[in-house]
Amino acid sequence: MDTLTHLIANSIYPLAAFAVSLILTRVCIAVLPHLGYMDIPKGRHIHKKPVPRAGGIGFIIAFWFAILLYAAKLTNGNFSELLSLPVGQFLWSMSAASVILFLTGLYDDRFDMHSVVKLMLQICAGAAMYFMDGGISTIFDYTLPGYIALPLSILWTIGIVNAFNLIDGLDGLAAGLASISSICVAVWILINGNNLPMVILLLTFCASCLGFLVFNFSPAKIFMGDTGSMFLGLFFAATSMDQCSRPAITVASLLVPLVAIGVPIFDVILAIWRRSVRRFGIHMLKKNMDNEEVVSELEHGIDCTGRIDLEKVTENSGVMDADQDHLHHRLLRESHNKTSRAVLLMYTISVLFSIGAIALTFVGRSMPALAFLLVVIAVFFTLRLANIELLASMTVVAQGVRVPRKSFILTAAHPLLDVFLVSGTFFLLYFLVPRQVAATFNYRSFLVLVVPYFLILIFSGVYKTYWLRAGLERYYFLSKLLLLSAILSFILLNILGKKLWVFDGIPPRSMFTLFMLQTTISWSLILGERFILRYFEAFALRSYYLKNTPEARHHSTIIYGGGLGCRIYLTSLYTGRHLSCPFRIIGIVDDDLSLRKLNVYGFRVLGTSHDLEAIYNKTPFETIVLTTTNMTSDAINEVRMFSKTHNVKLTMFVAQEYPADVEFFQTLKEKAIYPLEEEGTHEEEPGLGL
Repeated sequence: MDTLTHLIANSIYPLAAFAVSLILTRVCIAVLPHLGYMDIPKGRHIHKKPVPRAGGIGFIIAFWFAILLYAAKLTNGNFSELLSLPVGQFLWSMSAASVILFLTGLYDDRFDMHSVVKLMLQICAGAAMYFMDGGISTIFDYTLPGYIALPLSILWTIGIVNAFNLIDGLDGLAAGLASISSICVAVWILINGNNLPMVILLLTFCASCLGFLVFNFSPAKIFMGDTGSMFLGLFFAATSMDQCSRPAITVASLLVPLVAIGVPIFDVILAIWRRSVRRFGIHMLKKNMDNEEVVSELEHGIDCTGRIDLEKVTENSGVMDADQDHLHHRLLRESHNKTSRAVLLMYTISVLFSIGAIALTFVGRSMPALAFLLVVIAVFFTLRLANIELLASMTVVAQGVRVPRKSFILTAAHPLLDVFLVSGTFFLLYFLVPRQVAATFNYRSFLVLVVPYFLILIFSGVYKTYWLRAGLERYYFLSKLLLLSAILSFILLNILGKKLWVFDGIPPRSMFTLFMLQTTISWSLILGERFILRYFEAFALRSYYLKNTPEARHHSTIIYGGGLGCRIYLTSLYTGRHLSCPFRIIGIVDDDLSLRKLNVYGFRVLGTSHDLEAIYNKTPFETIVLTTTNMTSDAINEVRMFSKTHNVKLTMFVAQEYPADVEFFQTLKEKAIYPLEEEGTHEEEPGLGL
């Protein structure tokens, strides 16, 4: 009740910040164009008309105005007492850095400051925060030496400042994400109930951003510019470092502020990953210019979205070079260039990040299985959002690590990977289980739960397997070994647990729960890693390419026949041809009525040969591939007539064993159809006898 009373009594300060921000932003819209602060559309810019920039002036002044009024109330006008309060220490640490970046942004928004100079000033801002009692001085109650704390604080400040700078690419995006993040951190502090003035500060910051957002949401009347985006980054850099350096810091206290700004951080990580891989891929391109197959696959992989002019990119291109593959650019394309929809999707992602962070900290101790499920879901969506980076990486790896080197590396790496997965599970449980249980984790419990897997897997001979081409019997063999490892671990746990040698002081039920969690997660990771490896090799590389390449969207194919021939064709398509097939499969046609509307080999059966006309009218396609010889004469004639009428290319895929006749083989080779063959180069066979 006291908390609610305090919030209501001090709500005047967020309201004042909102009102002042609203008024000053409106003034900036009128004044800034006369001072030369205009963002002229060019290059990568999305907006079409000149828009005033440096609008961050409005919400920065509004924030400091309202928060200084609040500080005056806290200290009864005696500002010398402010430093004795945690919120005062926070404001003091931000003050000099805020002035440095404010002046830097003003100059950059008007005259386009050189990136090296801007970086040096950001370093100065980070150093100023550290020397004014901000920065990262302690972690988990461990005091860092100055030679580590200072560079770490500077690097963190630069990273978060530039993360918000990069994310500021759509109308209303940066201000909206900042508002959501500040609310998340405020809710977390409010739940812990230990720093109400910091909650008021965060709400005031949120209100000042919302006042600016009124004029910045699509279609924007003003941009915040680097003046505003760097201040947003500085605020969250200071907030996260402040939470990290508090005494009695917990994993939750460290996790929530970081995940609250997870969208900008994730975006900057993807940018570094993407640009580094593309740079390496372009270097490989230059070394393989005489190999057309390698060049073709690398071009499709590192330029999967068709927005990079590879001829203009040199080996000197680095991670600082701009592109149009940030998260907001991808969502903008997904939403058909509707800015407001893309921004709302980004807001949704940020809200989910925030809710997930708070939820994870609450259920982590009491319900570790649910916490692990939340982590798995987060990883799934992370991989979904990183599709461009995954495609570029897989392409470079597929071309850069060739057999036999690939088989050697994968075979040698698997023992190390399994050790990492099983050990990682043990340490993950340490952070998820209740504190009193975690206190019993030691090297002896590690020996009981983890070492049996090492011994049995290493001495079993299972690592003499090339897992990219492993059969089902090897997976069955691996499963038996995992079961044997679990049985050995369970026996040791019961024998040594009863002698109080491991997990001393916890009941048998908790001990059994730990064993089941260790076993389930370890099995899932070991088997799942091998499945994912096969999935990427056999399916994911081409799937990501087809999802992103512009060419594939204009060349659609129907498969006729959903039997074994279809399965072999798809296997050939995904594993043999990889990226050399610039078309997408829209579905299967089969005359077996029992298959109608079902999903076969990952594709929907759209109908029978009688439905080709209706399917074409709904979704036009360019090719029909026959994968079955089990067709009636009427069906053959119907498909041929349809193909001629609509100028659809008709081809045939046959998986059949033939005598090793050189002449016959040469004839087949001459008549073969290659995926990259241009339209019109193949003449339809006059008598397609089936």
